[in-house]
Amino acid sequence: MIKFDKGIQVGDKLLIDPHTKRPIENVLISHAHSDHVKINNESKYFFSKETKAIIESRYQAVENSKTVAFGKKTNIGNVDLTLENSGHILGSSSVLIESDKTIGITSDFKTQNSLIQTGAAPLNCEILLIESTFGIPTFSFPDRESIYTEIGSWIKEKSKKGFVVLAGYSLGKAQELTAICNEYAGISPLVHESVFDNNEVYKNSGVKLGNYLKLNHNLKDSPVLIAPPTLVNHNLQQVLEYSLKKPVFTALATGWSFRSSYDRIFPLSDHADFPQLLDYVKQCDPKLVLTMHGYERELANYVSRRLGIPAKPLAKKGQKVLSEF
Repeated sequence: MIKFDKGIQVGDKLLIDPHTKRPIENVLISHAHSDHVKINNESKYFFSKETKAIIESRYQAVENSKTVAFGKKTNIGNVDLTLENSGHILGSSSVLIESDKTIGITSDFKTQNSLIQTGAAPLNCEILLIESTFGIPTFSFPDRESIYTEIGSWIKEKSKKGFVVLAGYSLGKAQELTAICNEYAGISPLVHESVFDNNEVYKNSGVKLGNYLKLNHNLKDSPVLIAPPTLVNHNLQQVLEYSLKKPVFTALATGWSFRSSYDRIFPLSDHADFPQLLDYVKQCDPKLVLTMHGYERELANYVSRRLGIPAKPLAKKGQKVLSEF
């Protein structure tokens, strides 16, 4: 039995990506972004070794835990499952569950290869639970190579005139920006402490990001700073301009489009865009698709109409148990 109750519960002994710290015998965490990491002192935790490394670097040690290798069938709480790379961030996992029907759970994912991450391969399953963060046609991103070239050119141009601040989530996006600075702009960036700590985990896991410097009263050591978006605002820009006596240019890397005070917004995301979502469903060739997070209802409608595969939003009122679909 699979049901949806503040996480994906499989049987009585396994909860995937819990939204709360409620105790259950076994918990599987798909990746290390904070909205997927809820740790209590009673459950046993399962994740990829890279996800464990990030969790213990960012949050806390997890004593009662076990790492699971990609592609290896594992029994957790009397459930046979396999973790596969989801292409989202380092260590991120999709889940393939084998029961009376094979069930694929993408969690957060993308299918494009990036400078630092291999994209997700399709899950061979009968029922597919797919994230729908960018589940409408508005979200169709350029190929990554063209975005990298554009970002690199912008950095080189603006760094000759002043100081560049790149805003990106400290886990996932900031590591990609670090690699872009090195490979496409030929610059070793300064990075905020939170970015530096995650960069170190990536580096220790064998991911090549290039060179970077931890921000520590050393603004003149590089013309580029990578920082979390929560810290990049008009006040920071004013402080930097006063300190460095030069103009400061800011850019945000994100899949979301919105008006802001940034000089540039680059469409770089760790999630699958709309064409990737439809293509992924087509390649998985499931008998039923359930959409979750973001544009659930819209993506379900597109899957049904364009691909001819029955699809419904996971949050459909009154339905929590998979068998009800």
